[in-house]
Amino acid sequence: MSERPVMPPLFRALAVTPDIDPFERALQVATEGAEAGTVLWSIGQERCQAAVVLAPEHPLEDSLPIVLVAMLGLGDALGALLPPVVALTFGWPDRIEINGGLVGGVRLASERTEKPSDVPDWMVVGYGLAAQGRPEDAEPGHRAGHTTFADEGCEVACIDLVEHFSRHFLSWINRWQQDGVAPVRQAWLSRAAGLSSSIEIASGQHRKQGIFTGLTDTGSIRLMRNGITQTVSLEEAMKAPSWTL
Repeated sequence: MSERPVMPPLFRALAVTPDIDPFERALQVATEGAEAGTVLWSIGQERCQAAVVLAPEHPLEDSLPIVLVAMLGLGDALGALLPPVVALTFGWPDRIEINGGLVGGVRLASERTEKPSDVPDWMVVGYGLAAQGRPEDAEPGHRAGHTTFADEGCEVACIDLVEHFSRHFLSWINRWQQDGVAPVRQAWLSRAAGLSSSIEIASGQHRKQGIFTGLTDTGSIRLMRNGITQTVSLEEAMKAPSWTL
């Protein structure tokens, strides 16, 4: 394993120390004019974290499927690194689960624009996954429903993950650009968990319940309750992570 990740064309990796959040650092360099494809990644071993600076070509709403694209890239990367017996699933809007336990997820932020039709100068998408537990995690009930790679008997090096993620993420970006959102949505749904019955999700300061009926072209979720269909915006849901590390 090299000390510097081997990245695909167009991507450039910059390491940060474990005390720095790569996502927050990526937001900073994005506002300072960092080139698209700049990848910030943490050299820490307890938490695998990385974030990519992007230059969207469309308004924010039309660019939102990048969340699904990132989750697919991360899912394929983990599929290459985890044992075949490990079940990896997605939770809307941003959660990554292994063997039914929450291991982390993805994050998204972009430049604020004056009008919805404006194209942001930059966008940042990132991930955070728990590789190992912390001492406080051993307390009964402290992290109910959460897991780590180590808890599931897996060993994943964060440098390997950022390498695999970058390649698979780029591949899914190309697929999205060439074939549209339909194959992205279908692939995401094939790994989604908990969508076959009534579900409850957070939307801003509120929680909404209903029967899942599908995803829109922009990644928003449709729920039906009492015969009425409502759409929960992916943009709204991504304003704060639904997961913690």
